[in-house]
Amino acid sequence: MAPRKRKTATELAIFSDVAPRDIDVETCSASQMPVPLRIVNNPAMKKMWDFIVTDMESRRCLSPTYTLIVSELVETWHVVHTCRENIGKNGYTFDRVDEEGNYLGTFPNPMVNILNRNQVIMLKLMEKIGMSPRDIVYLANPDAVSAPAVIQQTLTEFAGITYFR
Repeated sequence: MAPRKRKTATELAIFSDVAPRDIDVETCSASQMPVPLRIVNNPAMKKMWDFIVTDMESRRCLSPTYTLIVSELVETWHVVHTCRENIGKNGYTFDRVDEEGNYLGTFPNPMVNILNRNQVIMLKLMEKIGMSPRDIVYLANPDAVSAPAVIQQTLTEFAGITYFR
């Protein structure tokens, strides 16, 4: 017996007696979204906040419950931006000298480590709120499935060897 096919959200909405949920109930507008004070006081962070919140509002997925994750994304972006400015100004390495002017060596800029750690966090947060291309496609069409496998098996004249193409 073949396994039962899982019904899509559209099929469930059409063929069930349950009323479909109203999508507009959980969303809010960008003006209704509470902004943390630490973001309001920083103009660069406020611009990024407005950009993200406006984008989420236009995709109809903005909710007041996302305040924490959006604020974390904005703050992480600000750290990444600050690190990149510092690296742009001072370089990836710097020469260290002692009080007498003796050369001690070349050392990596500590902002590089901070940048690398925060870039990973920022990308994960962006995926959480659907700001990566893969997630945007999923949000637009959650019932999409991948195409059937197109791998074909080819037998050759050599016994026991199977190639895939």
